[in-house]
Amino acid sequence: MSATYRQSSTFNPPAFSVDSDNTWLWRFAPRRLEGEIVRDAMLAVSGQLNPEMHGPSFMPFIVTKFNSDFYEPIDPIGAEFNRRTIYRANINSGKSPMLDALDCPDPSIKIPARRVTTTPLAALALMNNSFVHRQAMHLAKRIASEANGNQRQAIELAFQICFGRSATSDELSLSLELVENNELTSLCWALMNATEFMYVN
Repeated sequence: MSATYRQSSTFNPPAFSVDSDNTWLWRFAPRRLEGEIVRDAMLAVSGQLNPEMHGPSFMPFIVTKFNSDFYEPIDPIGAEFNRRTIYRANINSGKSPMLDALDCPDPSIKIPARRVTTTPLAALALMNNSFVHRQAMHLAKRIASEANGNQRQAIELAFQICFGRSATSDELSLSLELVENNELTSLCWALMNATEFMYVN
């Protein structure tokens, strides 16, 4: 309940000029979501998250036996694979490229703290991964249905679902232009790749 613990992440220019590294904790430093939570969040906003708890893990890989077991990572489709990432079987040689790029720990190594890196690989994984594109498509279908085909309402709903806030007038006009020139899926993909979606503020 301390004032320090409850700090906002809002940028404060005078404080920054004195303590640019935030050594004295004048703000909550924005923190990127862990890879598993990014995946879960995408499933949640798209309406595809399977809330089933307990039971055996889901296995997003193909096992081939040739003297020993070989694991080939795949991007499987189906409700049984849309459970929370905590239920994902984590095989050392069958890791998810997207989770790996988002610093998901190596299951064979014990580490005292999870590393957080900012690399082109993470950005490329989020931009190009088939899972991300599929969830953007599902989100587009969800908001189009809930908005009864009204494009403006669908865009406003997308911002509420992804960011928990209303779109600004500038965001709304740019989003309308994007949707008119492309499609609703493109907007959903952009929101899922946004810093505001990926970081806790």
